[in-house]
Formats: sequence, structure tokens, C-alpha cells
Amino acid sequence: SRSGLSKGGFRARRRKKKKALGGRRARGASVDRHSTAEPLHPGASESMGCGASVGDQVAEPPPQEEDPLAKLLEQIHSEQDKLRGLLPELAEKTAEARFLFNTNNSMKRTTNRMKRDLKKEKDFYEILKKHTADRDAYDLREASKGFGTDESKMASVIVTRARENLILTNEIYEQRYGRTLEDQIRGENKTLAGLLTGGLTDFGRFLWYMTVPQPKRDAFLIHKAMSGIGCSDYILMEVLSTRTNQELRDAAEAYAEEYEGEDMVERIKGETGGFGKKWYGKWVDTLVEFDRDESVGIQGDPAELAQQLYDAGAGKWMGCDEEVFINILCKANEETCIAIAAAYEELESSERSLKEDVEKEMGGDLEFAVLARVLPKNKFLATRIYKACKGWGTDEECIGRVLGCLDKGDAAALEAYYNEEFSEMDEPFNNLRNLLSSELSGSFLDALLLFLESCPPKGHHKPEDAYEPEADVAAAEFKAKAEESYCKEHAKERGQRHGKQKVSLAGLNKEEMFLLQEYRKALPPRWKRPFAGEHPADLLDGDDPSEVEAAEQLLSALREKIEGVEGDIAKVEDDIPQYVEVYKERVEVMRRHEHLLRQFKGDTGSLLDFSASRDADLVREAVAGWGTDEDKLIRTLCKLQKPMVLRVDAIYQDRYGKSLREVTDDELSGFFEGSFKYFMKCLVTPDDELDAELLVESMKGWGTDDQMLCEIICTRTNDELHAACAAFEASQGKTAFDWVDGDTSGGYGAFLLECLKGERQEEEDEPDEQEAKEQAQKLHEAGIGGGDINAEVLIEVLANESECQIRAIQEAYEAAYGVALLEAIDAVGGDWAKALKARITNRLTYFATTLHEAFSGLGTDENAVSRILGRTPHADMMEVAARYEEMHGVSLRDAIDSETSGNFKKALLTMLFAEKPGEDADPGAEDEGGEEEG
Repeated sequence: SRSGLSKGGFRARRRKKKKALGGRRARGASVDRHSTAEPLHPGASESMGCGASVGDQVAEPPPQEEDPLAKLLEQIHSEQDKLRGLLPELAEKTAEARFLFNTNNSMKRTTNRMKRDLKKEKDFYEILKKHTADRDAYDLREASKGFGTDESKMASVIVTRARENLILTNEIYEQRYGRTLEDQIRGENKTLAGLLTGGLTDFGRFLWYMTVPQPKRDAFLIHKAMSGIGCSDYILMEVLSTRTNQELRDAAEAYAEEYEGEDMVERIKGETGGFGKKWYGKWVDTLVEFDRDESVGIQGDPAELAQQLYDAGAGKWMGCDEEVFINILCKANEETCIAIAAAYEELESSERSLKEDVEKEMGGDLEFAVLARVLPKNKFLATRIYKACKGWGTDEECIGRVLGCLDKGDAAALEAYYNEEFSEMDEPFNNLRNLLSSELSGSFLDALLLFLESCPPKGHHKPEDAYEPEADVAAAEFKAKAEESYCKEHAKERGQRHGKQKVSLAGLNKEEMFLLQEYRKALPPRWKRPFAGEHPADLLDGDDPSEVEAAEQLLSALREKIEGVEGDIAKVEDDIPQYVEVYKERVEVMRRHEHLLRQFKGDTGSLLDFSASRDADLVREAVAGWGTDEDKLIRTLCKLQKPMVLRVDAIYQDRYGKSLREVTDDELSGFFEGSFKYFMKCLVTPDDELDAELLVESMKGWGTDDQMLCEIICTRTNDELHAACAAFEASQGKTAFDWVDGDTSGGYGAFLLECLKGERQEEEDEPDEQEAKEQAQKLHEAGIGGGDINAEVLIEVLANESECQIRAIQEAYEAAYGVALLEAIDAVGGDWAKALKARITNRLTYFATTLHEAFSGLGTDENAVSRILGRTPHADMMEVAARYEEMHGVSLRDAIDSETSGNFKKALLTMLFAEKPGEDADPGAEDEGGEEEG
């Protein structure tokens, strides 16, 4: 019993027991910590108090040691579960980010392509406009020659053109013939006196209104309104109430310039004030401040403003408070005036319309002035024409003035409004054209009807200055639509795809995405990061490690991977909002350019048809009857762009049954016309047919013209090569590949055949500088630096590489070996040098070099000159001419002038340097500048 021991003896005994136990363990005795043996007695596991007996005390089990491998495995399993949860989240978010990133880049590349195409379309549009204006200037000159004027011919030009066309025609006319169109129409009068004295017929006055610049015309009308006894307030209000603030300011400047510095505003105030005109004078004084509201939308509460007008006029027991009308109506924009008039009719107290109450309460000049502001512009002008024809006699001057001051689009809108507004009237007042036909006659009537029924050459009435604002509106609307319809699920699905993809906007179908479907092309993705969320088998699959060290390594890798995935998720979450903003911005920019591109494509198509129709008739005139008028043929065809020539060809075939190629083959003959005829062949033959013909020419007969063969195969675009090969097979019954394969051999032939496939990288991108260095080394070792040529390497590196990468290769080659790549190729010599130089030299630089070689030595290679000048687009030829002079120190014009002659020379110079009608005289044309009309 432990109760008989003293406290000190108990402690000593316990120390002795612990010591003994420790000694046994030290000697190797083990204790099974996993033993399940029962304690000696039920209380053995409880702590004993001081009074417990020694027999009840047992040894405490030692603390259990954890298995380090088991603990690591437990942590590994936890981290694996965490990683499995993160990967789908990363994959989902990365898919959307990848879609946005790739789509943004695709839109950027597509927009850049649209920008390039838009510039080409705009340039072509300007060329067609100038070509049309050039011909118009000539026709107007012809209409004025001799005794009298061919009014029909003059009207057919002036009244069928938009204002922008007439401005350009006037510039060319003045430059070429030394007088403006307005001067031509007025005859020899150099001031406005002839108009003031009535020296012009109604027909002449109508044409003059259409050709004179608007500021000068409005200045004249205002001056006319105030000349003589009294003031023609009708004319004055027509101008002051229907022009914009800026147009009136411009008129004031023109007035001062035209009338010896007189102040137009002060003159108007002086003419409209005075006795009996207090309120009319105040109305006009307010108008000539030129600060009328021109904002968009209704301003103020129309119902409240209408009530104020009623209370100031019809609602008064006696008289009228004119100042209220001035304050509300004089400076209100048209939308507000229309809304007030509509609200006026809805007033419970009103029995009449605002127009009717103004006519009842006011009268005189003030009534006309107020109605000029209250009525919509078309209703006001339609009423002016109606009243000009009503009653005894017809006010021809008013009709000519109203219509002559309108653009064709405004005139079309006015006619539509008139026919609707007066549809219930008796004939002929219910239709504008019928009314004019009943009241007018002769050239004046013919001109007015032609003005109303004709459409400008570009096919519509919309002025050019409306294009940009309209495109801005369309772009903003499309941006809002794309933003509203954006679908995350669509974006994620598209973002999981590999390889090239067509531009796709999440939530929009393909018909909605593009106005011009040819721009929806598959483009390679730019996302360089690996696809996220892929299953890392090395971390998640397989057996658990059996060694602690391996387990520690796996756990570390898992934690590193998780940290990386969490970082990627955070980065993607930060990137997506930025990508979305870029997405919205690029959607808007892309649609804006596409909208403008569609507009100009339509314009150029219509202008092309219009101008080609006239040119087809001119070609007919040049070749009809005995002999051929080569000068006229040159002036007609050689200044045209290739698309213009081809359209003339199509119309000529349809109209006269022969192609231009047949015409030139038949009409151009003789010993001295060989080069001229060959050039005309290159000019009038479609590019694909010409290239096919040149390929045949280069390989037909004894030997091969390798210079020409390399030029055709190595300088054409992929599309041009495909088209040429198709035309070749259609004409020869055998493929171009078979011909080239039979006429060439070895690595040189293999190189040409590879180029002929038309698989060159044509998308301009940033070059890979490191790859360029490696490619330069390959070329050097493949024989460019000396030794045998390794054709396979040359084909691999140069046959299909992009121009920008080839430039990088050239720079890398010269940096590495101290010699230009072209010089190294020159040293190779032979056909290989011809092919490689044609392939790696910039196309336009190559043409400049080829032209120089054609002019050098004994004689001139006129066929080479013809095929380059006759086949190359005109804008490119201007660049070729600039490079020619830069490279060789002499202008291309001088080279042609000294090395060619006859009609061949005239044709080349006309083709190159008569591209701006009215600025350069046509070679071979008569000098008409000094002629005076009869």
C-alpha cells in the first residue's frame, strides 16, 4: 500500500522506477505504441492523487510519432483537390480572354485592310470625279462655241450634276479656258450688273444659280432684294430663313467683297426698318444676328410655347403681341417650330392652325417672315412655287430661283413633299412636273424637268460632306448593338477553338457582323499563351509517391502550380475588362471604316459606269469611218485607269459588238505602229489574260525569255497568279505548270514552280528578327555566299516568304556578311539571279530597274516598257516613276521622251502624266486655251 510511505519516500521510489524504465529503453527495450492491451485495472489510466496506492499506478503510454510520409500525402491530396477546382475556372476565364484578345487583333487587322482599301476607293473616286469633270468642262466649252449656245448640251451637263461635281468642273474650266462657268453663262459681263438689269433669260439665270458659289449667289440675291425702289422682302426672307448661320456669315463676307466693302447686315437693317415696319424690322434685326438655334432635337415644352403664342395672338381680345412671336419663333430650330405648330393645333382653345392664325392676326411683311420660320422648309418653298404659278401670269424668276438654289437631293425632297402636300388640288397643281410643264416652255422647262428627273453620276443625291457624320452614327449604333448582344457563353466557346478563325462578334450572326462579307476572312490567332486549364497529368494522375523526398517534391510542384494558376486567374480577371473596352472601341472603328468603304465602293461603281459609257462612244468616234484618229484614241483611253479601260471595253462590246483589243488590233497597223499597238494590247487586255499571254510569249518558240518569265511569276500576287493560271489553261488547253516545267529545269525550275503556286505570305506583319538571322545564314551556306546552290533551301526560305520578312533577311544578311544580299545574288549569276532578284526585290523597285535596263544600251526594249507601263496600276506607276528618278538621276518622263517616239511616245506620256484632268495638257491634243467663243 502506497499509503504507508512518506511523501519523500514516494518521490524517491518514483524516480528510481523512471530511471529503471529509462535504462531499459536505453538498452533497446521497445514499447509498442500501437498496443491495445488493457490497463492493469480500471483506474490505471487516471492520474493518481497523493493517497493512491502504489499498486494502482501504471506507466503512461509514450506520445505517438506521426508518419511524415502519411502527412505529406494528406497535404498532396488536399492541394490536388484545390488544383482540380481552379483549373476549370482558369480555363473558362481564359477562353473568354482569348476570344477577346484574338477578336480584337483580328478586328485591328481587318480594319487596317479596310483602311487600305478605303484609301484606294477614295483615290479611285477622286480620279473618276476628275475624269467626269474634265469631260464636262470640254462639253461645256463645245456648247459655247460658234454663234449662239447649244442650250441642250449645256443643260445636260449642269443640271444633271451634284454641286460638288460642278465645283470641280468650274475649277478645271477656269484653269483650262481662263474663265469661270458663271462668266461663261453670263457671256462677257464680268460684274453682276448684267443680272441686275435682267440681261439673262430665265434659262440662263437658272443655270447661273446652279454654277455660282453659294456665298456669292446669296449675296447677289440679298443685294437684288434691296435694289431699286423698296425692298423685295420675299426674296430676303427666302434667303434669311432657309440658310444656316454659317451660310449667312459667308454671304455677308461675299457681299462686302462684291459690293465695295458695304456691310450687308447694316444694309438689311436700313431697308427693313422705318415707318410702319416696327415689328418686321425687329424680326429681321433678330435674324441677322446669325445665331439661330441649330441644335438637334426639340427645345423647351412645345405645348407651353404654343399656348404662349395663342395667348399673344388669337387669344387676345384685340391686337397681337408680336414680341412674343419674335422671342419664341425667330431663333428656334426647325424641329422646335414644327413641334410648336403641331402642339398649337392640339390646344383646346385654338380653332385654327398656327399658320392660319398668323395669316389672320398679322398680314404684310411680318406675316410672310413669320411663316417662313413656322413652316418646314419644304412646305415653305413648295408654297412659293405654288403661288408663283397661281393666278394670272407665272413668276418664272421665282421658280428658277427656288429650284436653282437647291442641291439635287434637296430638290428631290421638295418635289416629293409638293406632290404629297398638294395631291388634293386640281390638275396640274397636284403634281410639280405637270405644273411646270403647264406654265413654262422651251429650254427653261427642259432644264427644270431634267434637273428634277436626273440623278448625279455617282448614283444618288447624298452630298459628300454627309458621309463622315453618317458613318459616325452607324458606327455608334453598331457599337451599342454589339455591346448589348455580347454573349459570354459564345465568347468562351469560340475562345476554346484552335487554329484560324473568321472574325466573330459574340452574340451577332455573320450577316450582322459585316456590311461587306468579303472582310469576314479566317485569320491566324495572335494569343501566344498556352491553352489554360489543360490537365497536368504529372501532378494529378499516377500513384502516390512512396518516398518522403518524392512526396515533398510533388507537394512543392503542386503549390507552385496552384500559385501560378491563381496568378493567371487574377491576371485574366484584370485583362478581361480592358479587352472588353478595346473590343467595343474596335467594333466601332471597324464599322465606321466599313460603312465609308461601302459608300465609296457604290459611288465608284456608278461613276465608273457613267464615265465608261461616254468613253465608249468617244472610242467609237475615233475609229469610225475612214482611218483612225489615233490622237483621240490616245486621249480617250491612255489616261484611264485599268478598271476604267476594262469597263469601257465591256460597254463597247455590248454596244458595238467588238472588244477594245479587237479594235486596236484592227485599227493600229503599219510599220511604225508595232510598239504602239503592243502597248495598247497591254493597256486594254484584262490582267489575267495578259499575264497568260505574256507567259506564253516568254516560253514560245526557240529558247525561253527567262527575264520575262521570272518577272511574271515572281512579281505577281497570289490572286493574280491563280487568275493567270486559269486563263492560261483556258486559252492553251494545258496548265501553266506543265509549260514552265517543260521549259525550265533543275532547282531554278523548281523555284519558279513553287512561286507559281501562289502561296506567298502576303499579310504584312512584324518580321521575326531572330528567324531572319537564321534564314540569312541558311542562304549563305546554300550557295549565295559561294559554292553549289542548294535549291531546297532557297525554295524553303525565299519562295513563299512575306515581303516584310524578306526585308529583315536582307538586313540580317548584310549585317552578318558585309555585303548586300542582292549583290551576293548578282554574283551567283544566270537564271538563278534573275529569279531570286525578281522575288526578293520590292516589286515597284524591280519595275524601275527593269525600265532602266530597257532604256539602256543600243535600242530600247519597247515590249518590256509596254508590259510594265500598260500592266501596272497607275498609282503604282507614279511610285515607280519617283523611284526611277531617285535611283538613276533622270526622270522617267525624260527617259521616255528621249528613247521613244511617235504615237508610242504620246501614249506613254499620256498614260503617266495626264492623270489630273485640267492640270496637264494632253500630248497630241489641240491647244484650245486661246480660242474665243463666237
